[in-house]
Amino acid sequence: MENTSTSALANEPLLRIEGVSKIYDGHIKAVDQITLNVASGEIFALLGGSGCGKSTLLRMLAGFETPSQGRIYLGGTDITDLAAYQRPINMMFQSYALFPHLSVSDNIAFGLRRDGMAKEAIAERVEAMLKLVQLSQYTKRKPHQLSGGQQQRVALARSIAKQPKLLLLDEPLGALDKKLRVSTQIELVNIIKEVGVTCVLVTHDQEEAMTMATRMAVMSAGSFLQVGSPKDIYQQPNSRQVADFIGSVNIFDGLVKQSPANSAQAQCIDVECADALLRVPSNQACHVDMAVGVAIRPEKMLLSHKKPSAKINHVGGVITEMTYFGAHTNYHVKLASGKVLQVQVQSHVDEDNADLSWGDQVYASWGDNAMVLLTQ
Repeated sequence: MENTSTSALANEPLLRIEGVSKIYDGHIKAVDQITLNVASGEIFALLGGSGCGKSTLLRMLAGFETPSQGRIYLGGTDITDLAAYQRPINMMFQSYALFPHLSVSDNIAFGLRRDGMAKEAIAERVEAMLKLVQLSQYTKRKPHQLSGGQQQRVALARSIAKQPKLLLLDEPLGALDKKLRVSTQIELVNIIKEVGVTCVLVTHDQEEAMTMATRMAVMSAGSFLQVGSPKDIYQQPNSRQVADFIGSVNIFDGLVKQSPANSAQAQCIDVECADALLRVPSNQACHVDMAVGVAIRPEKMLLSHKKPSAKINHVGGVITEMTYFGAHTNYHVKLASGKVLQVQVQSHVDEDNADLSWGDQVYASWGDNAMVLLTQ
């Protein structure tokens, strides 16, 4: 029979944040009552704009800031009052903070030497880290002799060399150009997964969070707006703010005209908007004449010269802009109300509408599952 205490320990999240707040000047809440569990092996992203509290929360995990309220547990141990150097946590900064006068191998070995590790063990660990980040041939180079992506990998190797329980990444790819950032995201995730370290990542870049994280939290004004997998947050945002922050989105404002109880179609709500009548699948509590929003992602719309036969879930308008990106084309369609829709059509689909052009009268339509009802 399995030992009960062992089983409970296995199910215990590696990181527990319980009711943590950070208050400055007695009333300014940079972080407001955050509670979160992060499982062992997860890459968890804190996503939000400047001033949302994500970096303050990360600094409290690292021990650089002390919570005004709440507790932080790592591996079941309360670390709230421990100094940064006492925590089995390493942090990688946006600037990488490499020592310019030290070689690649000496940068990686720095923390190990400070911990008093034996010389032979340090050499073995450094060699393993260099192999892991594919920089074995650059061992004697100084940071200024490396590209931005290579410096980023040295910083990562140094951060995981001490085998921390928790790795904190503060805008880890912010210093790289866009093309290099995209390729490095996948490389970074692969290294983190190979090592098996649990990671909390701070970023303002939604694509970075969507690519790297197993779960994420969208933050605003010191609080979590929504926590979930990237797919769940993208497909099912719980508010206008989340829908608008993650990816491109079209939001129709309207009034509820039929509640679920009166709808002929179970679990559907009719929403009357300025440009269309929308029948939205939803089981949310709402009432007739309640103001709501309906979110639809641009890639979930179809575009055609032909008017759909159904009376619901489509709008007509005029193409005012079109931009070809190779894999897809982005269209801007101006509706009668003046609202401008974004419609993204994949190139293999767009071939059927090759004659679409500026100034054309067109119709955008979508399926039931493309819509998300927003009540806040």
